[in-house]
Amino acid sequence: MKPYHLRRGGSLWLLAVMFVMAALPVSAEEGKADGATAPINLCAGCLAPVFTQEGKGNITPYGRVELDLIYSSRNTNPLDPAQFNGYATSAGKNTNSSSTFNPRYSVFGIRAERTDGKNTLTGVVEIDFYGEKDIAGSVLPRLRLANVRYTRGAASLTVGQDWTPVMGLLPDLIDFSILGYGGNLWQRIPQVTLRYQFNENLEGLLTVMRFERGLYAIGDQRQVRPDYRTPGAQVGQGDNPAQSSNDAFSDPVQNPYYGGRLAYNKDGMLLAVSAAYRYYRSAPRQGTNAAAFGSGTFTSGKDINSYLIGTEVVLPLTKTLKFAGELAYTQALGQEFFRFGQDLNLTTGKPVRSWVSWAQLNWAASREYTFLGGVGWDNPYDQDLRGSTNNPDTQYKNNYRTYLTAIHPIWSDFYIGLEWQHLWTTWAVGTGSEHYQGDMYNVAFWYNF
Repeated sequence: MKPYHLRRGGSLWLLAVMFVMAALPVSAEEGKADGATAPINLCAGCLAPVFTQEGKGNITPYGRVELDLIYSSRNTNPLDPAQFNGYATSAGKNTNSSSTFNPRYSVFGIRAERTDGKNTLTGVVEIDFYGEKDIAGSVLPRLRLANVRYTRGAASLTVGQDWTPVMGLLPDLIDFSILGYGGNLWQRIPQVTLRYQFNENLEGLLTVMRFERGLYAIGDQRQVRPDYRTPGAQVGQGDNPAQSSNDAFSDPVQNPYYGGRLAYNKDGMLLAVSAAYRYYRSAPRQGTNAAAFGSGTFTSGKDINSYLIGTEVVLPLTKTLKFAGELAYTQALGQEFFRFGQDLNLTTGKPVRSWVSWAQLNWAASREYTFLGGVGWDNPYDQDLRGSTNNPDTQYKNNYRTYLTAIHPIWSDFYIGLEWQHLWTTWAVGTGSEHYQGDMYNVAFWYNF
């Protein structure tokens, strides 16, 4: 049975937000009106604080200055070519080697905290410089985080852009993509997340999260909603007012993800399970250059169930050696989990199923040296990609990566890191496939402050 209530504009997410707000504990005394306190005219657009007398606060700037020296033995970033080789995604068809000095992963943030001993507010705004594409000398800031967390007792509420709360464990390698497209599911995404600490070791969360706006409108996989008034017509194409002004917001994914996570922590050990789900009515792009992506005819109006079920684990093996990893089964996961364009078959519009996983060993050899070794893989079902595209470097049948990393502090919080990654990628091309391998070497210097 199709979830009818979700198909009607996604109103369920509003109910979820209301539930999250109502779930935060409020004492009876706080719920009473204070007749001795004069009302305050609140201004939604004002920057000046209003309740500065409630608790003590502080503001702390922080950040990282980083330079990455990167060499690629071939095209190791075909899924985001406009970023040159600023990070690795897969092994592409192009055989040219390349190098770059990349300062984009420098970060600046401001954290504000306020507490009265019972209530705590923490607000964060953070930027890096990956917003613009490969435009030398014109690297603009990009918003990474912008959220506030309210905590009272065992419950906390996070609203704003934060790291993806489900499948929240991350590998420790230097590369900016942190195994994106290579087994790790991550993103920084607008959300409303309620966490509850059941006891010292057990925490649960519920979340409603949504990418700010789908990026299909500016790429080759652009989607357009079917016009319900005229069979076969498309809403929002061209300048015809009768087709509405929907072109600028043609991403059909209207509902957010609904997710949850249950995590057990004790003495450095982590065991967690996560799940997330979203239903939407798809509308794969039709028209211009469609033939390059398959048969030239896209099937629109598919019922898409997008979901993941996964687990995370951290196991201390000795005092200096620990194991960490994730494993998940997914369907139709896209940009919300750093898998741009890997969610649907580009010809049939059907969802793509995949197993994703990564594993890492972390060895703290001494205070001076830490060594990492790991592997990640993203393995979609071949039958889901059959006939999807005739272009190489577009959708992969499998994508594997191994890495070795060494980190050494030069002095205080100034570090140097060395990293080698090897990538194996098999691309879906028509009814066949193409296989490529490549290496990426990274020397990174960074200062945390």
